[in-house]
Amino acid sequence: MDLMDIEDLVPEEIGGICGIVAPIVAYIFIGIAMLLNRSWFSWADHALSDLGAVDASYGNVFNVGLVLAGIIGFLFAMAIFRLIETRFGVLGVSLVTASMILLILVGIFPAGNWQHFYVAVGFFALSIIGVALIGTDQLIDLTEPSWGVFLISSVVFTLVVVTLVYRIPYDIGYAIPEVIATIPIMQLALVWGTRLYFE
Repeated sequence: MDLMDIEDLVPEEIGGICGIVAPIVAYIFIGIAMLLNRSWFSWADHALSDLGAVDASYGNVFNVGLVLAGIIGFLFAMAIFRLIETRFGVLGVSLVTASMILLILVGIFPAGNWQHFYVAVGFFALSIIGVALIGTDQLIDLTEPSWGVFLISSVVFTLVVVTLVYRIPYDIGYAIPEVIATIPIMQLALVWGTRLYFE
């Protein structure tokens, strides 16, 4: 199956809607899980994954949200192959697609399973690297350099902020850095989802 076959699997409008909806679904379910577990969950002391841990109350709310967001995000990722120009872009979109599969697996293997750490770290790593490569693709394509600047700036901003957060002299949990680390993939989904839908 060549690139043209891949990009034709998901129509532009459907891919665009999926890009817009995926982060909204993820954040809504995470928000509901936080609300249901407000008696113990703390941004400063926990990881987001604690909301879906095997022994957590209402853990399925968090995990189902990640699975749904991963499935919807996967469809979006398949659709954005049509917006790339170079091998950097092909690799970047492939990594973003793989990161959506890993997001699904984060929900299937919640905290408390040995697989959880690996699929969670893999999701963050592949999504950030993938977005950076897509940004590189757009910079190389001189007709659309502003998209490249936007995506690479998002990645650099995220890495700088996460680094600064960990320099705070406090034993901070993982929830805040995790939310910050989702900024590049969230922006890619929302902005490029809109781009797909209207182009």
